[in-house]
Amino acid sequence: MQEKIFDENRDISTYEVIVVGAGLGGLGAACQLALLGKEVLLLEKHNVPGGFATSFVRGRFEFEGALHELSDIGDETNKGGLYRYLEKIGILPDKLKFNYVPEFYRSVFHDGYDVTIPFGFEEYTNKLIEQFPAEKKGIEEFMEMCKAMLAGIQYIASKGGKFSPGEILKVHPWLARVSGITLQELFDKFFKDQKLMCVIAQLWGYLGLPPNRLNAYAYIAMLIFYLKWGAAFPIGRSHAFTSAMIKSFEELGGKVRLNALVNRILVENGRVAGVELLNGDIYRCEAVISNVNPICTAMKMLPQEILPESYKKSIYAPEIGVSAFSVYIGLNASHKKLGFNAHETFINTTYDTSHAFETFTKIEAPMYMVVACYNHIDETISPPGTTQLVLTTLQMGKLWQGVSPDQYHNIKDDIADKMIAIVEQYLCPDLRDYIEVAEAATPLTYYRYSKNMEGAIYGYTQDVMNGPMLRLKSRGAIPGLYQVGAWTNFGGGYSTTILGGRIAAGMYLKDIKEGKW
Repeated sequence: MQEKIFDENRDISTYEVIVVGAGLGGLGAACQLALLGKEVLLLEKHNVPGGFATSFVRGRFEFEGALHELSDIGDETNKGGLYRYLEKIGILPDKLKFNYVPEFYRSVFHDGYDVTIPFGFEEYTNKLIEQFPAEKKGIEEFMEMCKAMLAGIQYIASKGGKFSPGEILKVHPWLARVSGITLQELFDKFFKDQKLMCVIAQLWGYLGLPPNRLNAYAYIAMLIFYLKWGAAFPIGRSHAFTSAMIKSFEELGGKVRLNALVNRILVENGRVAGVELLNGDIYRCEAVISNVNPICTAMKMLPQEILPESYKKSIYAPEIGVSAFSVYIGLNASHKKLGFNAHETFINTTYDTSHAFETFTKIEAPMYMVVACYNHIDETISPPGTTQLVLTTLQMGKLWQGVSPDQYHNIKDDIADKMIAIVEQYLCPDLRDYIEVAEAATPLTYYRYSKNMEGAIYGYTQDVMNGPMLRLKSRGAIPGLYQVGAWTNFGGGYSTTILGGRIAAGMYLKDIKEGKW
């Protein structure tokens, strides 16, 4: 018989579900359950919610921490899945407003090739054919495949999980075909022009792998969601977004406690029984949904003797994905004067995406990076006459674990300086003349604030063996424990992480209904 684990003197209260971590996955799960009338407590170790969805101030600039743009939003006339969810929990249309991005992205290459790509299936198709007329047939066939993928994804969503694999194979075969190959293998079925493939794959950094390793399903799903519903950015930055989620959660009856670090998950008779905070406070519950990464959840927060070996293998087997290196810049001139004419401009010093990815495995200047200019969609995001830029590239977090403390700042400043030099070479020759504030974030910065292993921003890699269909699911190591966040379900990204939280909530409700406990 397991000994008693609760200290009645620190036993605070009891809830049906406790959500550990107010990142986007945790918020998605908490709001979904509160909407359905469950008693939910949300515990967050920081003094603000949001995880990566946050902002910080340097000088007279308030910088967006991570978000460039949201997909799956749309608007009142063309509602994406995230829009409809935010409506259900009471955020839209009154608690939050969006600015919409006018163009998909701008691509600039080392040989002078410079193209701006539009949103919309028809507009996107026409632009690609205009740029690559010799590939017209392949482009049209590729776009038909994309539309078939969208129809399949919408079909699955409409079924609420009640469908069979055989049914999908018969009615929407492209879903199965694409899920088991790399993006490059998919491209090879349609295209021959390497430049065209680079332009279509330009957002590969959003998923953290080059086309020859990236799961095709993950990329095509992202592409078609942007083409169908465009991109939006919350007015007030991502902090306004997560603050609105917290407000709606509380209005739905949920309880929030900030500055509440969960030290361990309590277990009785082999299943979840509650949580204990670092200060000793105890909350009882019948289920825990953890937004802490699954390795830390299992290996640091649970008694080790109860962990199934099969679960340990499942959390250690996938490769940990990339982290990021970002440079936040405040400029004392307008974006129009400086020539930043797109919300996101991707700079490519090569057409070889695999070679570009190799630079992420070394501490050196990148061959691929994105420049986000928020003033292009919101003139008021920085003081009048100024511009806010964020330069972002990817790097493997493990690299920075070996950097000695006395060299850290020198190396960080050197990489930041080289990234600024690339922007000067490709976009704005006299950028340094206007810099008022500059701050860099390394993979160690991302680790410090998220506690994600190796500072991983997308969780596990999203390769063929770890795409949306095969990724770690929400059910945790023991009954009553569920995982959310970029490491599970559909992977990283704001919209997909929120969706993953909702999936975990659904699994919990399904388990109760089916009496699995």
